[in-house]
This record gives sequence, structure tokens and C-alpha cells, in this order.
Amino acid sequence: MLRNLQASCERRRVSRKQMPWRYDCAQQLPARVLAGTTVWPEVPMRVPTRILVPFFVLCLLRVGVACARVDVVDAQASYPEGPMWDQGRLLYVEYAAGDIKTWDGKQSRIYWRREHCGPNALIHFRHDHILVACYDGNYLVELDAQGKEVATISRDSSGKPFVGPNDFTADGHGGIYFSASGVYDIKAPITGAVLHLSADGRDTREVAGTIHYSNGLTVSKDGRHLLVAEMLAGRILSFPIQADGTLGPRVVWARLQDLAPATPHEDAYNGPDGVKLGSDGNYYIAQNGSGRVLVVNEEKKLVRIIEVPTPYVTNVASGPSGPDTLYITGAFEQWKPPFPGAVYRWTQ
Repeated sequence: MLRNLQASCERRRVSRKQMPWRYDCAQQLPARVLAGTTVWPEVPMRVPTRILVPFFVLCLLRVGVACARVDVVDAQASYPEGPMWDQGRLLYVEYAAGDIKTWDGKQSRIYWRREHCGPNALIHFRHDHILVACYDGNYLVELDAQGKEVATISRDSSGKPFVGPNDFTADGHGGIYFSASGVYDIKAPITGAVLHLSADGRDTREVAGTIHYSNGLTVSKDGRHLLVAEMLAGRILSFPIQADGTLGPRVVWARLQDLAPATPHEDAYNGPDGVKLGSDGNYYIAQNGSGRVLVVNEEKKLVRIIEVPTPYVTNVASGPSGPDTLYITGAFEQWKPPFPGAVYRWTQ
């Protein structure tokens, strides 16, 4: 990424007491750069949450160089995931802390907590309810509008348990598709699946299996296909959606290595995490391990790269005004507790 930037972005060292790198976009910014740093994939490094500044200006790749503002919503989040805009507030989960937080534009508060859940995703469901994917607990929890638990689902309609419910997407008819990833281990058997929950919540059935860690998913722009992140294979799969909600044979929609240049130190766990369709018709793919969100159009061409300091980017969601405002979650460390992370608001 760094070598692709125009000459208007100058790279230079600053004090160790400040952030490790500073980028000044002379043609786009005032002389005094606001809070000046990000960690680019070419310079992978851990940034302690205690030195995160309130906001910083970020240069990103969009037919050259543009500049965007990134505010830190929560600088001390514990492996945040699943951002979702809801009734004038941001909701997101803290996987490592076992809770859901709300952010009203000024401060974050704990909205819901459950031990041994490992919350990983949120989605709106019937009657203004919210579904929570409990990755560690291997179940879904349905919350009413007041945050009270009203139902738990841990098996499909045939009685088969699902392992590692990870992410959600609406099917456009009141129902929900969700991923059940299986074990996060490249050496483990490939057991990732996609399930469909009916609009009335009474029927849960597996509609796809043998996916190498199914993760983020979204219905395509035309509503005819389901795109699924096959994280440990580094690619996005596409399934035709049948009239009854079941899925047809899969094809490879895109490989991340074909969408954008690799970043240094990528390993076998680097791959697509959350996937969202924006109101602009573009797909937003959180690339876990590379500290970035890939914005890809319907023709599978890269539109832009959005980068944040957290190398383990987990998910992304649009704000109320659409994709000009994005909420991005990520972790600085995903292998060792306490799994420090952060939540960002990106505005263009």
C-alpha cells in the first residue's frame, strides 16, 4: 500500500512517545495534521490502546490518494465484533468480555452480558428484537426491545447442534442466514456451515456445509445469491438462493489475493471476516490479519482500501447516512488475553 501512494503523502519518523508513523497529505490537509498516524500493512506493529488518540486522519487508496477521518469510538474494547446501527445508536459486541455495548455518540455503556456466551454478531429480528450469536456457547439468543432474553436456539430443526455461530445476514423476507464456523484451526476438519432461520423463528436448517471456517455473509445486490466468507481458504463463495431459502451449488466469487496486493506477514489465518453490502452497491470485506477493509464492486474490482490500526479487523457496518460513515471493529491481539481492540468511526 505505501509504495502505491502518491508523492503528496510523505512518510517520516516521529517521537516514540507518539504513534510510530505519521503521514502528512500536503495537498489534502491543512498544515497542521490532525492526530497523525495509522499502522499500514507494510509496517505491522501492535499499538497499545492507551496511546490511541481521539481521532486521526487517514490516507486511503481510491484512484490515487484521498483523506478520511477516523474517530476512536472505543479505545479499550475487548475483541470487538458485530457493529450494528440501531435507533440512533451503535451496538457492538465484546467477544472477550461477553457483552453487548451501546454508543450514543459520546460514551459507551454495557447493554447486555452473559457468561460463557462469547458474543460475535448482532442482527435485527422480528418485533424489533435482536439476535446474538454466542460463538463460545454454540447458540443464538433472542433479545426483546428492552434487552431481555426471550429465546435460545442451539440446534437445527433436525436436532443437530451447530458449532461456532459467527455472523448473520437478513434473507430479505424476514428470515436470517447465519454462519456456524466450526473450529478455528487450519488443521481441524472442515465443518463450517450456513444455516437458515425462518421468519417466525420456528425452523432452523442447514443449507450449506463443508466450508473452511464460514464467517461473514451477505445477500448479493440482486438478491439472488448468498456470498459467504470462507475465511481459512482466503476467499468468498457464492451460492444461488432458491425460492424456499435453500442454497444451490457454490462457486468461488473472489479470492482475496486477486482483489488486493498481499500485506507482509500474512499467515494461513489471514482471510475475509465480516462481509457487508453497502447501500452504494459495493461489498465491504473485513480482511482479518491485514488491518484493512476491502471495498469491492459487483464486477469484483477493488474500489478502495480502508486501513485502521488494528491488524485483526473483524467487521464493518454502515452508519445511518450510508457507507460515507462506517463503523469498523478490530483487535490488536487475537491470540492472547485480554485481546485488546478498538472500535472506529470512519467518515469520508
